[in-house]
Amino acid sequence: MEKFILRYRNDIFFGINIIEESLSNIIKFLKPEKALIITGRRSAKVSGALDKVVKILEDLNVSYEVFNEVTANPTVSIAERALDFCKNVKPSLIICIGGGSVIDVSKVVAAAYYSGKSVSELFRGEVSSGKIPLVVINLTHGSGSEADRYAVLTDERSMIKKGIADENFYPTISIDDPELTKTLPRDQTVYTSIDAFYHCLESSTSIATSPFTRVLASQGMKLILQYLPRAYFNGDDIEARYWLMYSALIGGICIDNSRTHIVHAVEHAVSGIKPEIAHGLGLAVLGPKLISYLYMKCPEKFTILKEFIPDLKLRSEEYRRVEYFLKSISEQYGIKTSLSYLGFGKDDIKTIVKITEEASKHLIDLTPCKITYEEIEKILHEMV
Repeated sequence: MEKFILRYRNDIFFGINIIEESLSNIIKFLKPEKALIITGRRSAKVSGALDKVVKILEDLNVSYEVFNEVTANPTVSIAERALDFCKNVKPSLIICIGGGSVIDVSKVVAAAYYSGKSVSELFRGEVSSGKIPLVVINLTHGSGSEADRYAVLTDERSMIKKGIADENFYPTISIDDPELTKTLPRDQTVYTSIDAFYHCLESSTSIATSPFTRVLASQGMKLILQYLPRAYFNGDDIEARYWLMYSALIGGICIDNSRTHIVHAVEHAVSGIKPEIAHGLGLAVLGPKLISYLYMKCPEKFTILKEFIPDLKLRSEEYRRVEYFLKSISEQYGIKTSLSYLGFGKDDIKTIVKITEEASKHLIDLTPCKITYEEIEKILHEMV
């Protein structure tokens, strides 16, 4: 299977075992005096990636420190702790080993450290002035964060979870090695892939979409539907891991160009309130009802679905076929598409809608047809 280098806003080294071939040369090129490695609590070690990185740094006589406290759905305070750690270490390079949460924290730290800003200032929308070199070693096939300018954090006090954009959040170099995803647990295999699927679907139907995005999104969605079942039943299926990681990468490029909209907007509110909910799980629950409702209002904006639903005529009355199609993706992996499945009741809905409006109005504004917050509230009531 092919290996390649994608030159986008950063260089992305992609391929099986490509970390073995590329990382040493990357470190030699960047010539760091000291590196900060940022990871989660277990995946960097379990995948074998941390040991590979440490060996290369030691072989090249580069000193390093490890910050390993990043959790899923990371908070502003976790990113602040990582930044404080970075200030003490004074690295000339950050190496991130993890999935979307770890990558997002690392992006913010690299930019905040260089710019002399706090994480809170960047979260409020202040713009950084640059970043120290950031090498991303991606361990999942979901976020696409190795290719985009976004970072998602949650303010635990207000429960506002939102994406922030900064041109300096693009990693310097990213490594996508499918071999490192073979240790992903079965549930995370599903959740990350569904995240990538909705990146493709939402970006292809947002008001900011383009022919470029739609071509990539179509391929990404097809590959995910083809290869996710294989990876789910056999985590060592390297061909499946390869194409899922590729799909997630192009999904990241899709949202970098054309953004997401309603499903991500509402999900950010849901996992902001309950950070124990995996992002992809929230999308899998919310997506079928939210997308089918938009389809009912403006079916002509969802031409991409004709590639997946036989004889779809792009008529409003077909919205249940769209819902069934998306539900089937979630339910084949045991995910129930109801808010109660996530632990929410009717009394929680106003809070979800309020936080959606406060944190993600910019995403709601990107829906292919206008939708009100009253309509969103009505949809969520139907999901309890």
